Amino acid sequence: MSGKVNLAELGGLLEAALQRAECGSPPIPVIAKQWLKEVKGDARLQGIALDILAHAHQHCSEHRLAQAAFREAAERYTQAGLVSSSTTSLILLGTSHLLNSEPLLALDQWSQALLLARDVQDLAQCAKVYLGVGQVYIGFGDDETSLRYNEMALKMAKVLGDTRLECEAYLYVASDCYRLQRYTNGLAAIDCAEQRMDPQENKVWAAEVVYYRGVIHAGQGLYAQAKLELETAYELSTINDNLWGRLHALAALGEVLLQLQDQSAEAVLLQALEMAQQIQLERIQARCSTALINFYLHQGQFDAALPLYASLLAQRSEAKVGVSARHQQRIAQLETRSQILQLQRSTIV
Repeated sequence: MSGKVNLAELGGLLEAALQRAECGSPPIPVIAKQWLKEVKGDARLQGIALDILAHAHQHCSEHRLAQAAFREAAERYTQAGLVSSSTTSLILLGTSHLLNSEPLLALDQWSQALLLARDVQDLAQCAKVYLGVGQVYIGFGDDETSLRYNEMALKMAKVLGDTRLECEAYLYVASDCYRLQRYTNGLAAIDCAEQRMDPQENKVWAAEVVYYRGVIHAGQGLYAQAKLELETAYELSTINDNLWGRLHALAALGEVLLQLQDQSAEAVLLQALEMAQQIQLERIQARCSTALINFYLHQGQFDAALPLYASLLAQRSEAKVGVSARHQQRIAQLETRSQILQLQRSTIV
């Protein structure tokens, strides 16, 4: 009997830990691994422990380890008959592939997730996949299409009355508006996201709100204000030990310091470049290299600029990945299915 009681208590602990992990505050991987050992034999709890472990690895940008854990979590949930939880793990697996610059693998996972969501009539899962597909199009340089998918996800979230999902969708919309230089719309989306979030519950989103305000204000030429906001975003991500957030804030801060002709721009950009190289995030590497080249040319340090320029040219010469015809067909099918679910839900509401 005591064993069952302990397992029940551990289940409650794991559910709370998973909620924190989903909000950007996972435990360190070694703790999650210990929990996984303690729930051996219970498929549902194994799935939860594996999800926590995956979030822990993802938080450290250990994408391969995160992918393996998310994949196994989906399998365990399926064994336990928990289709919704399995679908969530597949969506997160797709996101991990995207973060590791594998957009087509991400689409494969999201396609599978949408099939499961359709079977259980889960519109919220459809919306989450839409958010993911939007991120894929960012990688292809198609910000308009990304915005279209994110706005559709936002519409679904509103139909559901899901405040948390609305908050997430507004952050994605703000990101698109920033890249499209629709700064007024972007700031409005940030305000809407902030109104729907608890900064203590989701520390990642709290940092993102400040970060997007910073980059948008930088885009508007308000560099002094942007500097303060990006420094704050960096501090928030550092406190939460979020490497992804730290890197993005640091790279943007370096660009702002360059505009302010602040000599500390070099050190900040070099630090961001080193971090981006460590986790192989080419987009940020290119931004940092470009900013550093401009810094060195302005200083007349041509020898320092040349290696960065050569590296940038090599990166740009690599083949670009596009959406294949097969994946375009899948996306169209997913869009049709989710629109049907949305209409069904709207008539019920």
